[in-house]
Amino acid sequence: MPLVINTNTQSLNAQRQLVNSGNQLATAMERLSSGKRINTAADDAAGLAISNRMTSQSRGLEQAVRNANDGISLIQTAEGALDESTNILQRMRELSIQSANGIYDDQNRATLDAEVQQLILELDRIANSTTFNGQTLLDGSLGSVELQVGAQANETIEISIQAMDAQTLGMGSVSVDLLGAEITADLTAITLNESDVLINGQSIGSFIGTTDTFQDLIDNIDDSVLGVDASGFTSLEGITVGDGVLENGNKMQITVQSADGSGNNVFNITDTKSMSELVDKISDATGGILSADIDDSGQLVITNNSGSSIVVRALAANNLPSAVSAQLVEQATGFNVYDPTAAAGTAQAIEDSAEGQIILTSVHGDPITVERGATGTLQTLQDLGFRESAEEGVISGVGLGSAASATAWNVGDISVNGISIDNDDTDTLQGKIDAINEQSEDTGVVANAFASMTMDLSNANLSLGNTTADTLVINGVSIDLGLVDSQATSIDIVNGFNSNTDLTGVTARLSGTRIVLESDQGSIRIAAGTALAVDVFGANGALAGAQISSYFAATGGGVTLEAVAANTQLALTIEAGIKLTSTNGNPISVELGDNANPATIGIIEANSTAGGRFGTAIASVSIDTAANAQKAIGVIDRGLEAINTVRAQLGAANNRLDFTINNLLSVNENTLSARSRIMDADFAAETAQLSRTQVLQQASQAMLAQANASSQQVLQLLQG
Repeated sequence: MPLVINTNTQSLNAQRQLVNSGNQLATAMERLSSGKRINTAADDAAGLAISNRMTSQSRGLEQAVRNANDGISLIQTAEGALDESTNILQRMRELSIQSANGIYDDQNRATLDAEVQQLILELDRIANSTTFNGQTLLDGSLGSVELQVGAQANETIEISIQAMDAQTLGMGSVSVDLLGAEITADLTAITLNESDVLINGQSIGSFIGTTDTFQDLIDNIDDSVLGVDASGFTSLEGITVGDGVLENGNKMQITVQSADGSGNNVFNITDTKSMSELVDKISDATGGILSADIDDSGQLVITNNSGSSIVVRALAANNLPSAVSAQLVEQATGFNVYDPTAAAGTAQAIEDSAEGQIILTSVHGDPITVERGATGTLQTLQDLGFRESAEEGVISGVGLGSAASATAWNVGDISVNGISIDNDDTDTLQGKIDAINEQSEDTGVVANAFASMTMDLSNANLSLGNTTADTLVINGVSIDLGLVDSQATSIDIVNGFNSNTDLTGVTARLSGTRIVLESDQGSIRIAAGTALAVDVFGANGALAGAQISSYFAATGGGVTLEAVAANTQLALTIEAGIKLTSTNGNPISVELGDNANPATIGIIEANSTAGGRFGTAIASVSIDTAANAQKAIGVIDRGLEAINTVRAQLGAANNRLDFTINNLLSVNENTLSARSRIMDADFAAETAQLSRTQVLQQASQAMLAQANASSQQVLQLLQG
């Protein structure tokens, strides 16, 4: 090795080793003092990025656990309040059963009812005052709450609590749509006067089919009826189209006539290889005007939401219609449409049409009622696709005279909630009722007899003459309306009848300008010879000063009031009928067969609904009479069921959140474990490294001193 003095290589090497060991010593001391393996990005760039992502995930998971626990607290707050609401309803039910007992008089029941009314107020107070973090939970304003229960976006659990106040509890359902049956194809045949049809007691206005359009009818309802939105809907259901193949020039032509009468849109569907492709092409080709789907039975369903008419026809390659026939099937709107000349396995030719339907939707969630006005008839409602539905949850059939009552039902004439009512012994009113009740377990509907009498008062003031207690006898009971020789309004007469309901079983109500007397006993009998004299006053000049007297036959279904002086006939019909009442709070659907006549069946087709809201609310419950107490039991039972359903949903959500929390904790544990292996210092390894680097430091310093002294050997050579 050469001996030089300008460059001390050994010293440089010793310096480098000293610096390295110094860096290692500093790193070991930094890690031991911080407890972290990575203190700067230079320590482990990739590890730092990974650990930061894991830190974000871990902190998000920890917050999600807190969120879930907050959700559990909200649920437990609501559930605790509902527990008290349940106790209140149980007490109300107990009082109702007590009041229904025949040993109590009116004073006893009034005392029982006073407690019930206080309990109703407390039920409302609980619903309106139960809050969590400033949000009211049980008054319906909460809607749905989304709980963020994950570390990433949109990892949520939704909790919803419906209104649990006295106005809501007891109602059969929460949906409030009424869907009319298919409107007659010839709108020009429909003419409505101003007071023909009432929705929620409000006239829908006039309609002249020869000049007005379907859209005008929808607009009339929207403009005239507060709290109800009307819309159009058309559904062409149950079209059998074979395998959906359209090729070799064959096509499906769909014509949509605008609801406002402005014109037609014609769409041609061609070149399809399957049923699913046919469905897609219908939706695409019509630009969303129509939507198509395949139902569970494999049939094509075409719908739109405007009420426009739909006409579908199949065209051959030469644009000539194929031979087509249609066969009505069991469903009210379903058709099997087929080509009798088509060979097996070929695409079926189709041609069918559907008219618009009216959907009524409650704006505020209140029940919707449809009834005849002063000048309307049942046929008027049927022309619009509706039946009269003045009492929610109950369907009252059309009146049956003696001849209609004796007409037996044929097989397939009537179905209730999808169950066919087939019984040979239906040639009496009681036989018809028994036939329906035999299927009550399956239908959830019970039938009772009712009677209805309607008097048209023509908006007149009137007085009832000679109505002392010994002259007006209803259902064998002498009553006094309290209106002797005094001018009275229709409301006074209704109140007079209703003040004697407990004795006669007959209730009165106003329907437009009509007074309607009804009885669940199946008959309203006014004794022969009873003089029900009505002096008519008011705007109707033809009736002014006329005295209207009733003439009652001993038997038979029809009774007429005759305006003696003016020789004017006023309709007054007393007929027996069938009333259907839901036993389980669900809607009632009635369908008639193809050849069934509502006039002889006694019930017309009911509105199909999506779960119409009906029933009596808890807020309206009273047990001041035995009859009201019996009704209250059913209403309270529905209220308890509603609370039970909500509590079950809340309990399930609580359990779900418990499982969610356990899972979040497990995920967080494993995330932190993985991050620890990246971020945390291993003290055993770092202390060993510290000891090593300390020894190296001392050795490097010693060797550096030796290297610096090695150049002094040159002086010895120079001295020699």
